[in-house]
Amino acid sequence: MGLERRGNNYYYYRKERTGSKVVSVYEGKGSLAQLMAQFDDLRKAEEMVNKESVQKLDEAERARQEEIDNRIDTVCAQASAFVDALFLTNGYHKHSRTWRRKRNG
Repeated sequence: MGLERRGNNYYYYRKERTGSKVVSVYEGKGSLAQLMAQFDDLRKAEEMVNKESVQKLDEAERARQEEIDNRIDTVCAQASAFVDALFLTNGYHKHSRTWRRKRNG
C-alpha cells in the first residue's frame, strides 16, 4: 500500500498482483489519501496482533496435546507392565515377543 507525495499533494495507491506483475491502483488524493493510509496501517497492526494471538493459542493447544500424549504413554506403559506380570505369574514366558505357556511348568 502506498502513500506517495507528488508536489504538494498526497496520492494513495493500492498495489495488486495480476499474474506475475504488480499493478498500482489509484484510490484517492489529499486528506482522503492520508486517512486511507492510516486506516491501512491500523488494519495491518490489527492483523499482526490477531496473528500473534492465534499463534499463542496454537502453542497452548500443542502443549495441551503433548501433555495428553504423555499421560496416555504412561498409562499404556503401566498396562503393559501389568499384563507382563499377569502372564509371568500364570506360568507363561516370552518367546520372540509372544507369550507362550511353559511346558512342564
